[in-house]
Amino acid sequence: MITLTNTQFTATVNPFGAELTTLTRRQDGREYIWSDTTGKYWGRHAPILFPAIGRSNDDQYVVDGRTYPMHQHGFARDFEFTDVTQSRDDTVTLTLHDNAETRKLYPFAFALTVTYTLTVTGLAVHYTVANTSAQPLPFALGSHPGFALSQPLDQYVVTLTGAKLPLTKFGIGPVPFRNGKVEPLTAADGASLPLSHELLDDGLLIINAPDATSATLASKDGSYKVTLSLADFPYLTLWSPEHKHAPFVCVEPFHGLPDVSGQPTDWYQKPGNTTVAPGGRVTLATP
Repeated sequence: MITLTNTQFTATVNPFGAELTTLTRRQDGREYIWSDTTGKYWGRHAPILFPAIGRSNDDQYVVDGRTYPMHQHGFARDFEFTDVTQSRDDTVTLTLHDNAETRKLYPFAFALTVTYTLTVTGLAVHYTVANTSAQPLPFALGSHPGFALSQPLDQYVVTLTGAKLPLTKFGIGPVPFRNGKVEPLTAADGASLPLSHELLDDGLLIINAPDATSATLASKDGSYKVTLSLADFPYLTLWSPEHKHAPFVCVEPFHGLPDVSGQPTDWYQKPGNTTVAPGGRVTLATP
């Protein structure tokens, strides 16, 4: 594990998947990131989703007429980020390069770099996808942090800043695929969405919010608040394990979308994907 520290926070990052595993406020020991000590709910903390988000149809996708296998949420979360640089106590940079195993799944040369920096108000994260191959590189990238809750889920609200109203969501069905529709988010109250297990028991909820600048998860009594930047992420996903009443919720900035249910999708035409030119790079940030 890699430890980061400043005057306000400490954090730990696992080089396996470059996954944030803890984010702790020093003044009172408040832990923000979920950790399943019981094994009942979800064994991850804040995985990075790359180069796919969600499950692919038939666990496959298409590039230029060729079909490749792809696991749910891609493969970055299941590989060691072997290139690690830490020059200060509050910052670390980790990079995953393509290798023989990734090229079986994703026929591109690439570098996925993640930088975590503690600030006085929390944690800034920068993701950079560099295309080191000779052909255009398509990808999706998502952040999947789980936030530990000290109260029941129905005591929390998610509020989007800058989002176009009324809020809409992508239709889901069968879970975890999209159904191809964009629907009203009728549970919302303006830009705010009261949370409950009933709201999420039918599966993930993907809010279509390309104009939103941030999302805030807050308790109704004002004792808890976390804000995530959405400036580089047009979609926000909410998830908690279905029918388990788990004491955490995932609030996930997405730059990409799950498949619509049906045939494997050509990633050069897939809605939500980004394509990087040879020699180019794209940086997405959650400051």
